[in-house]
Amino acid sequence: MHFSNDERAAVVKALSNPDYDWRTVDGIASETGLAKEKVQLILDYTANEIVRSAHPDSQGRVLYTTRDRYYGKLGLGQRVLSVLTDRIR
Repeated sequence: MHFSNDERAAVVKALSNPDYDWRTVDGIASETGLAKEKVQLILDYTANEIVRSAHPDSQGRVLYTTRDRYYGKLGLGQRVLSVLTDRIR
């Protein structure tokens, strides 16, 4: 399955939505209008820009954010702790 630059940009934009710190595939799909499978494919192939939480949300869903948002929101101590505790992938 392929995806366009516009589809990738839509996913990154949804991840950058200031209303959310972390996003699920369902939330991204809803905001972008893309199929969940396409969103997951884009997340998988855009891994250098995306942070995946090692801990799911309360419903067991995987959470994602952009690296820029992740590093912009957390202080150095929290980032080191998250790496040491394997909280991001």
